Amino acid sequence: MTAPNVGNPTRPAVTNQLRLPRTAALGPGRGGQQRLLIDAPAGAAEIYLHGATVTSWVPRGGSEVIFTSRQAVFDGATAIRGGIPLCLPEFGVGINGDAVPKHGWARIAPWRLLTVTSTDGGGVRALLSVSRDRLTALYEVEVGKTLRLGLSLRNEGSEPRTVEAAAHTYLSVHDVTASRISGLAGAPYNDNLARSPQEAHHVQEGDVTIHGPVDRIYDSAEPITVTDPGHQRIIGIDKRNAPSTIVWNPWSTHSAPLPDMADDEFPTMVCVESGAVRAHAPTIAPGASWSMQVTVSVESTAV
Repeated sequence: MTAPNVGNPTRPAVTNQLRLPRTAALGPGRGGQQRLLIDAPAGAAEIYLHGATVTSWVPRGGSEVIFTSRQAVFDGATAIRGGIPLCLPEFGVGINGDAVPKHGWARIAPWRLLTVTSTDGGGVRALLSVSRDRLTALYEVEVGKTLRLGLSLRNEGSEPRTVEAAAHTYLSVHDVTASRISGLAGAPYNDNLARSPQEAHHVQEGDVTIHGPVDRIYDSAEPITVTDPGHQRIIGIDKRNAPSTIVWNPWSTHSAPLPDMADDEFPTMVCVESGAVRAHAPTIAPGASWSMQVTVSVESTAV
């Protein structure tokens, strides 16, 4: 297999002579963009090399867990609306409020697919990488009965560097107003939709329910569960070294102006993101690395 042109941002690089297990295939997807399709005994998934974006995960015997908009743009330049984009080395507008592009460059960068291997549990593990601005990211995606995401960042520069990182996980739910997010009770959070900084700081009381636009950054490293009664399941999110949890739903208020999201889609998704942002952003010494891990699981509640 010949590696595509690394200089063309619409053609992510692939390692020469990459060997794939029989349960994985690499080829063009939407917009002609390179994607890795996985159909293994333990689960199926789709990973676009543009942004290393996981756009689908279906555990064997289950239904789709990841939301990707039907109007998402696949042009090799625009961030994919939905899936699990990686926000780094900034989250949103960044710590100083001036980050360009928003959410950093990783989700719009061409990633290199290094290896694809089978796992003992009947799944598939893919390893991807990207380097830019003296920062190297390694991203391991393990697809099976659970979806495990492992991100490692190495500072290749000569000075300490503070970075933000988050797995911007779009979850598919039957009805967001009937869903319930548990595990954040008692956690302080910053409301990004507050009218003033003085009104932005709160403490979560009970479970999180959504009946309007929500954009909050929680100080919480606790595991999260999302009860999705319409699909008769509970989605679990466990994480390591990820002290920030972000909850986002644009509602009709903010989804209407988005050209890459259909007007009727906001009730069928909620973002529950895991990472280390704002005050929790790690400072990485020269030559050192920082890592985090997120595991998504599903439990059926059908009787």
